[in-house]
Amino acid sequence: MKDTLKRTKNPANVFAGRNLKYFMDVNGIEDEQLAASFGIEPDSLQRILSGRNAISGPYNYILLNEYNCDLNFIYGGVSYSNKTNIKFEVTKDKTSDAKMHEAVSRELHYLADVLDDMSE
Repeated sequence: MKDTLKRTKNPANVFAGRNLKYFMDVNGIEDEQLAASFGIEPDSLQRILSGRNAISGPYNYILLNEYNCDLNFIYGGVSYSNKTNIKFEVTKDKTSDAKMHEAVSRELHYLADVLDDMSE
């Protein structure tokens, strides 16, 4: 009986969780740090990042006010290009070519995931 009631992930939650993870990566925010800011355990944050749970209103408030996160980035991906361009410029100025290669590679994988999700 449990197999027939298997819970499926809401695609909007998966999209938002993936974008939140990317926001964390770009800004150097550790899982433990964000979980503490939200007042939750790291495993609860993992459920948000995986798309099993939605990002609640109070968490959006924390992202917006404590982390200066444009919520369009999380929910629509609208502003990621400006954020990425700024990150690339900072990376280019402060790190080696290998680090720049890694940052560009990470961004390309992210964009490939977005395109893949759009085609589903």
